[in-house]
Amino acid sequence: MHATPDEDHRLAHRCTEREFTDRLPVHPTMPELLAHRADHDGSAPYLTFHGADNTAIVLTYRDTLRLSRRLAAWAARELGVRPGDVFALAPVNELRSVTAVFGLLLAGCSLLSLNPADPAGRITQQAEALGAKALLRAPDADADATVPWTTLPDPRELPAADDDWTGPDLDPGADALYFGTSGSTAASKLVAQSHYNGAVNAEALRRHHGLGPGDRFLGCLPVHHVNGMHFTLFGTLAAGAHGILLTGLDPFGYPRVLTEYRPRIASVVPSILETLLQTWRSPRFPPEFDYFVSAAAPLSRSTAREVHERWGVRILQGYGLTETTNFSTTMPRGLSDAAYRALMLDCDIPSVGTALYGNEVAVLRPDGQRAEPGERGEVCMRGHNVMSRYQGNPEATAEAFADGWFHSQDLGYEVVEPETGLRFVVLTGRAKNIAKVRGETVSLEEMERALKTLPAVRDAACGTAPDRFLGEVVVAAVATADDTTDAVLLEHLGRFFDPAVLPARFVRLPSIPRTATGKVLRPKLRELLAAPTQALPATGPRA
Repeated sequence: MHATPDEDHRLAHRCTEREFTDRLPVHPTMPELLAHRADHDGSAPYLTFHGADNTAIVLTYRDTLRLSRRLAAWAARELGVRPGDVFALAPVNELRSVTAVFGLLLAGCSLLSLNPADPAGRITQQAEALGAKALLRAPDADADATVPWTTLPDPRELPAADDDWTGPDLDPGADALYFGTSGSTAASKLVAQSHYNGAVNAEALRRHHGLGPGDRFLGCLPVHHVNGMHFTLFGTLAAGAHGILLTGLDPFGYPRVLTEYRPRIASVVPSILETLLQTWRSPRFPPEFDYFVSAAAPLSRSTAREVHERWGVRILQGYGLTETTNFSTTMPRGLSDAAYRALMLDCDIPSVGTALYGNEVAVLRPDGQRAEPGERGEVCMRGHNVMSRYQGNPEATAEAFADGWFHSQDLGYEVVEPETGLRFVVLTGRAKNIAKVRGETVSLEEMERALKTLPAVRDAACGTAPDRFLGEVVVAAVATADDTTDAVLLEHLGRFFDPAVLPARFVRLPSIPRTATGKVLRPKLRELLAAPTQALPATGPRA
């Protein structure tokens, strides 16, 4: 007998038999945690914003709470904020954006986190789907000017009388954050994350990496992204550590930042490591440095080996989805040299590690039973970090939580490491046609549909090609009625997608290979798209 959707939902949020309502011992909301840090570690540095011009702004924990309260009071006065309101925010790695995140959460609001680079159509449709009260951005955000933005003020210039502003009591189970998944506009699913989801993920990161007061954490990923938000901002907060947040990545300046701030951990994506391997001629790491954490896109064995051999440091690869509030697994620290080499350097595919605190991860067979080590199946998760739902999409939510697990649609297998006896996850591919380019997720079917809205395109299909720097890039096959140029195709797709994920190459075909029922023959398509590609051709997108 099949379980009901409600029962599946309950089971997907259990962890080692602990019900979701039986809260783990964490501060259940980020505002509560920030207030705790301000009371106990108020003068300690929380965030240093390091600018491209090498200027730095340092916020202590007390500063962050004080300025976030000012921002909340401003929003109440100027925007009529009420508890339960939804605001859309296009944050960037700077002070206004970060204090807006905390300020609006303090005020009892939930936030839709937007990519500032997204086209206006995607931004407005996501905001409208949630009934967002306003769309907010910092002056530094390079966002589409046709969107009716409200510009965030500098909280340092707001009245000091608001330093003691207090917000409502918060329900840990209430929605705190929304993130869009892959897709162009309305087809993109909106993931609802609760305050408690974020708190569990932050505590898991603190425990897994042994972060604590005095540790420095270097982050350069954008805070609009689930990794930048939850790891750099919230994980650092849970630990009482000091986060250094770069406003952007300068590969030539990165070594200087490492020397200046002496972090113990640095958060990256594989393309950043690839770029540094090309540009960093005389690498020197401070003695405090332990390792890089790499996530958001697959890490190749060659990159892991080159970093280890040339720089003498480790990469701990992690894995998770927006639906699991950031990290589900990460390679453990403290592995022996032999174990690390077997799992990361002398294997076909580097492992993404073991399950983090608060969640379980398993590779399941199609019948729902756990696969044996080495047997391939679907990677599934359950626990206290699993999203509440896909907002406004109960059918997709029920499908995702079928049989009491969250179904990632990623494929892989588990390896038992003999020294620890732990199961390590290895990812082998995706069950559906989703690509990850520069850490951003894009639906290939969405891109196909967008291409076919151009009158000159008779048919289209998209695939991926490996890329040394980006992990993979999108390659599009098109059957056109005329000699439509790549530039026209790119301009059209730019109305729907972030420029960073646009196709690196177009292949002209007389027809797209399809079955009799109209489904794309993906294996045949892969053969047709298999020619080598450059990451950024002359007609391609620029990041």
